[in-house]
Amino acid sequence: MANVIQAVNLQFAYNPDKPLLTDLSLNVEQGDFLGLIGPNGSGKTTILKLLSGFLRPSFGRVILKDQDISTLNSRDRARILAIVPQLVMTPMPYTVRQIVEMGRTARLALFAPLAYDDHEFVEQALNDMDLQSLQNSHFNELSGGERQRTIIAAALAQDPELLLLDEPTASLDLGHKIKLMRILKKLQSRGIAIMVISHDIELMARYCDRLTLLCKGKVLISAPASEVIQPHLIKQAYDCDVEVSKDLNNTPQIIPVL
Repeated sequence: MANVIQAVNLQFAYNPDKPLLTDLSLNVEQGDFLGLIGPNGSGKTTILKLLSGFLRPSFGRVILKDQDISTLNSRDRARILAIVPQLVMTPMPYTVRQIVEMGRTARLALFAPLAYDDHEFVEQALNDMDLQSLQNSHFNELSGGERQRTIIAAALAQDPELLLLDEPTASLDLGHKIKLMRILKKLQSRGIAIMVISHDIELMARYCDRLTLLCKGKVLISAPASEVIQPHLIKQAYDCDVEVSKDLNNTPQIIPVL
């Protein structure tokens, strides 16, 4: 499979005296479902900002569909990738439907109204995220989970080739968490590449094809979950002792050592 996005030897620091990422490389292929995991402060959200072009590395490159992402403007990037950040607020009183409709902006000519196909994508996204009953509600008046579902719906309406999500299930209840992961698997089956940042290692192990484990600004390992979720690797990354078993679906489960 061809790479949709590739990070090559990235280095980045908010403080020049304290590098956050050093010589980091990773890739997401077409139809890939990658889970990016690692302890707090390991650079997961920064990697998402670098991959999406919002930050530039001090060294290294991000290649999006065979082009250096630094050469693409935000509109061109948005035609390929969609981003679901951890927290979104807006100073304007937009409704849920208006937020989701904004996901189609990159697909429209300048100042052009939504066409029939655009409305179809919006309706599908609202349905996928159970937002039809909330579509006229103001975004900033929603609960954290409802706002998260709205931003995910806007990303789905964008119809991207690559979907980058930062802790998308953190504010969701169990039912919507499972539904979201099933929706992501359906998108993957259509050839969309997906990268999810999450602290929920076991959830990522169940749904992702591959996990990339970060440790001290570098990729410790990138492999299927059964190879990543090993006691010695968890110890190295998270500095804690665990045992690993498997459930009936052969998915790794982490058991803390008391």
